[in-house]
Amino acid sequence: MKKLMLCAALFAATVMPAAAEDYTNAQGDITVEVEFNPFSDNFETFKIDGLQGRYFISDDMALRLGIGLNVDSNKTTPSEENKDIWSKGAKGYFSIDLGIEKHFANYGRIDLYYGASLGFKHSWAKETQQNIVNDKKFEYSNMNQCDGERAETTFGVNAFTGIDFYVYKGLYVGTELGLGFNYSIKPATYTKGGYDDSGNWSSSNESEKINKANGFNLGTFVKPALRLGWKF
Repeated sequence: MKKLMLCAALFAATVMPAAAEDYTNAQGDITVEVEFNPFSDNFETFKIDGLQGRYFISDDMALRLGIGLNVDSNKTTPSEENKDIWSKGAKGYFSIDLGIEKHFANYGRIDLYYGASLGFKHSWAKETQQNIVNDKKFEYSNMNQCDGERAETTFGVNAFTGIDFYVYKGLYVGTELGLGFNYSIKPATYTKGGYDDSGNWSSSNESEKINKANGFNLGTFVKPALRLGWKF
């Protein structure tokens, strides 16, 4: 029994330092993580907000790449007998974020870092309706808007700090806060489809373009999403 206990103690003494090393970063490490929002509105629990990856160029420096993509498209018709009468909408966004991180402290399962990133996000929106009057089809579109949302292009610069908490070996959760500067451009809205000067309907006829806007925002932020990642 004493020999068995001694062997168990020696095994624990050997394994524990090795397990602790699993929580440290090393050059060449790669992490892949998903951002999810357990507190989103409209009962969209655990909505996925984006994907992000890291590559450690040294034990305490990492390059990072984040990508977000969302496409929402729908089409409705009043009935099976009226398929030529319909309305449809399409909206979505694509985003990319490039950055660098400095990991400055590691306390067992806790890893702290800070860094900076450049971001780009492009959103699009369009809604279209088709109707039939006197056996003629009329198509009408709202450009750069859909369901009250606007098309928009945003450029951003962020400084941030974050924390990773390792739950088990390479599996971790984390969140970030920081200071961001964003410049956004909203293209003009207009309608496509209408009567020309001769009184004939044309689907390519465009209205006056209005509501073009641009502006910037500077402020602190906390990511509303948690980050669940795996290091390998």
